[in-house]
Amino acid sequence: MTPTALTDLETRLAAPGGGALRDALAERAARMEATLRARMADGLPRQDFPAWRDAAEAAAAARAVLAAWPANDAPAADAPGPSGPAHPL
Repeated sequence: MTPTALTDLETRLAAPGGGALRDALAERAARMEATLRARMADGLPRQDFPAWRDAAEAAAAARAVLAAWPANDAPAADAPGPSGPAHPL
């Protein structure tokens, strides 16, 4: 029995090109986490720190989930193929 996708994101990750999408989202989460942590290191008002820390931890958790998520590594149908002559049959 195959698992049922519960969200649009799960469907998109399972489709051709899902691996590239997973990688792009993981990179986005990594940049977000780095930006948040850098701002925290620069100093925040005490009352703001917990929200920024939680956001940075959420971005890290998103990266961990995406890294463990099985995605379709086949190229998307609209992705350009390799350049060069076609492989003879």
